[in-house]
Amino acid sequence: MQEDRFSSITILYVEDEPAIREGLQRFFQRRSGTIHLASNGQEGLELFGRHKPDIVVTDIRMPVMDGLTMSRRIKEISPDTPIVITTGHNDEEFLLKAIDVGVDKYIKKPVDFRELMKVILNLSSSVHYKKQLEEQNKFLREVMDLNPNFLATTDGTNCTYINDSFLSFLKCTGLEDFNLRYGSLEKAFVDKDDSFYAGKKISEWIHIVADDRQTSRIVVMKPDTSDDDEESTFILTVRHVPGKNEYLMSFADVTHLEMEKQLYMILSLQDPLTKIYNRKKFFDELEKEVERVNRYGQRLSLIMMDADYFKNINDIYGHSVGDKVLIQLTELIRKGIRKTDILARYGGEEFAVLMPGTDAEGAFEIADRLRNSIASYEFPVCKEVTCSFGVAEFAETDTIDSFVQKADIALYEAKSKGRNNAQMFAGGSFRCSM
Repeated sequence: MQEDRFSSITILYVEDEPAIREGLQRFFQRRSGTIHLASNGQEGLELFGRHKPDIVVTDIRMPVMDGLTMSRRIKEISPDTPIVITTGHNDEEFLLKAIDVGVDKYIKKPVDFRELMKVILNLSSSVHYKKQLEEQNKFLREVMDLNPNFLATTDGTNCTYINDSFLSFLKCTGLEDFNLRYGSLEKAFVDKDDSFYAGKKISEWIHIVADDRQTSRIVVMKPDTSDDDEESTFILTVRHVPGKNEYLMSFADVTHLEMEKQLYMILSLQDPLTKIYNRKKFFDELEKEVERVNRYGQRLSLIMMDADYFKNINDIYGHSVGDKVLIQLTELIRKGIRKTDILARYGGEEFAVLMPGTDAEGAFEIADRLRNSIASYEFPVCKEVTCSFGVAEFAETDTIDSFVQKADIALYEAKSKGRNNAQMFAGGSFRCSM
């Protein structure tokens, strides 16, 4: 087993005395080890750069470049490469320099090849383990690079790894390019009003996300290149990297799902024909406005309106004409109200206009203005359409239901008075406009 381990490693042997160098070469070759020979430190350094051996064995005193200088250079290039020093000198100064350089073993000359063999075998265990670890890391990185999710490791401030798919999204050629252009992932994050990370550094929240495995965190990112790039939405997962003060961040792209979610949300709140709010959204907005009235004492009025004899339009001209009438009514109403008013299709041919900051008198005037603009408009095919209106103002004693009911009662009164008029509910009595 030891011989197999020995045969799998490469050795750089640097010795200026030919007899010793050739003797050790024969000793190594009999054990099937791969050995590179150099006669001085300069040659050894060049061979190290070319072959990247697993272990370096070197004399100290040599021409051109001594062993300690070469060892120091090698440690600068590859700090983990084991170095064994051989010397015939018992000089404390050399020993201290060797320790300072970071050599792993010191052997006195004349070298006992069997003792050197034991040292190399011991060092080869760590070399073998290191190779296995490098292979595992290489395989793991390949797997991570092939992962469609965006992956990055960070200590909370600096990124130590970013996989290929993430680099491609960020439009970076590598980690070094990322560090130059971004410095931190924070620069790729897009702050939203409800973002958990808005206005915070990653180091401030990453440990919280790593410890909380139950909550899904949504992150919006955009490459820091130009305003033309679209924002993308991701589900963020964070895990502690075992044995390191680092975190693995995984970003799963849910942009299309988020877009579909937003679309479904819009569709669930929008009337499909007129593209204005539907009844459900109307009551959502009404609840918010009533809460604002109760908190700040503001005024709030409601106009309920209904197209007169609309069934006749459908029966005589067909439902396609009826649909076009509803679409045109929507445009006429939209033009006659403020941008802050809330327009909804309440149902069928009935519409509702919620008017924040408006009292009953103001709403009544707008209702009558709408009635006139609709009655004077020439609709395609059916020509004439009129509407009836009911107006009510929210009172301190009202609930949402009682408020809507007052406007409904006023609308019913307008219909009972011959239609094409507006009625205002005022403490049980009505004010009429024709």
